[in-house]
Amino acid sequence: MLENPGPALKGKNERWRRRGVRLEQLVAGVRAVLAKRLATEHGYTKKKIAEALDLSPPAVTLYLTGRRAARISEELLKNGKAMEYIEELIEKIRMKGSLTHSELYDAAFNILGILQADTKTRIIERHPGREEDETARLLKSLKERIQAEQESAEEFMKTAIELKNDLMRMIFRILASDCIRHADIIMTIVSAIEEERTIHVDRLGMKRLSMLLEKEEKAHLRSLDDVKHLLPSGLITILIELVEDDERKHSKILKKIMELMGEQEA
Repeated sequence: MLENPGPALKGKNERWRRRGVRLEQLVAGVRAVLAKRLATEHGYTKKKIAEALDLSPPAVTLYLTGRRAARISEELLKNGKAMEYIEELIEKIRMKGSLTHSELYDAAFNILGILQADTKTRIIERHPGREEDETARLLKSLKERIQAEQESAEEFMKTAIELKNDLMRMIFRILASDCIRHADIIMTIVSAIEEERTIHVDRLGMKRLSMLLEKEEKAHLRSLDDVKHLLPSGLITILIELVEDDERKHSKILKKIMELMGEQEA
């Protein structure tokens, strides 16, 4: 694997800092480049590309036609260091047929380091001169939290890459994934506040929500508590508890959405 570059490419990376590229956007850009290179240079069909990148055929079409991640993929193609990582991914696909999510995200984190070069990236820029009213202070606080979450995600993933124990690697990947999800959630909130959108619950339908909640409750009935005592304690127990925490969280979210829909109908 290539080593992370030292301070370099400062001028080219400035436009990435201004745009505030997020990891998920970068992953999409890497997928777009991979899809196009596999199709044009290696004769892969859409079906074969979908299998290699763990995507649906319609998603592959969006990447190939430039309707998804076009701008980022163009910038990646111009960046020699980034393309070295992407070429490694292409070789892995040609050798074993597909990429794992961890291989894709490992490469994306390393590419992100290249794009950030020797300075810290401000993921979302502040608005100079904006009046420090209550909304501005709220947005400032939220944007600082986004940066903190994304920096934590990078550190967790870097740690995971360095670890040899598969269980430890999985735990730190989960932590990194959670931080990325937290940042995306807060970004959505920031967008809603900045665009002054009306925040309401989409009409999913109580019947569908009830069905989803019932499935979650059934999953709880098949609790992992019964098998916990059969498993070695320590790292495995931590992973089992993470699964159970997510199941409880899913039920709580569905119940809250149903409550909000009930309030709207009242």
